[in-house]
Amino acid sequence: MAEQRRVQRKKNTTRPKKQTLQRASKKLTPQQRKRMQQKKRAQMLKRRRQIFFGGLLAVVLGIVLLVSFVTKSIHSKMAKTDTLTLTADKVIFEEVTSAEGLDKKDIATYANDVVTSFNKENGKRKVKLNKVKEIKDTLYVKTTYENMDVYSDFSGYEAYSGTVKGAQEAGYDFNTTFVTVKNGKKKEVVDGGTVTADSSLKVLIIRENATFKVNGTIKFVSDENTSVTDEKTVTTHSSDDDNASAALTYIIYK
Repeated sequence: MAEQRRVQRKKNTTRPKKQTLQRASKKLTPQQRKRMQQKKRAQMLKRRRQIFFGGLLAVVLGIVLLVSFVTKSIHSKMAKTDTLTLTADKVIFEEVTSAEGLDKKDIATYANDVVTSFNKENGKRKVKLNKVKEIKDTLYVKTTYENMDVYSDFSGYEAYSGTVKGAQEAGYDFNTTFVTVKNGKKKEVVDGGTVTADSSLKVLIIRENATFKVNGTIKFVSDENTSVTDEKTVTTHSSDDDNASAALTYIIYK
């Protein structure tokens, strides 16, 4: 009996708690219930706002990083020095110079006038002015030419692009000292006869101080006043950096 009473008491002590909770919920007035519901909605909205603005911040940050990346990519693609790029179907020249004492608008107007005049004289649009930009006190002008003959006519610099056989037929004798190029570096000294043994190889011949990029892998280059940057790029230079005293450079590639 005593044990049954203890169990009964134990049961009786647990019931009031449940009843109290039930009564407490029943005692809420409609206004209190409404306030509780409003509070829950407010908490949900707050969480949604946090998620939304957190996502928005991530998107904005992503856009900023993308713009920064694109800007850096564009700038990194711009030439650091005067660069001629020979592609499969055109010639691209990028001229880089200090903007000190120069006005971008004047340069753009002058370049456009010269290009327009040249194209009128030659009957069609052989030269195109792509862009004139000023970035951090540096003036950058990019032009595109139909081929190397047009570039030579426009710039006034001696230049040829074609096969070794075609160059020989045009009167170039390859009578200079050459070096082989492997993995983008100068290697062994060879003579003109070694270079011309395979007359199907391509060649860029030019008398100008600049950086030259060809559409292939360089096999030989004339040794005088040249440095090889990589397997596609050669830079020419003379002691006074004057194009008038530039050596005739041969770049043979495949």
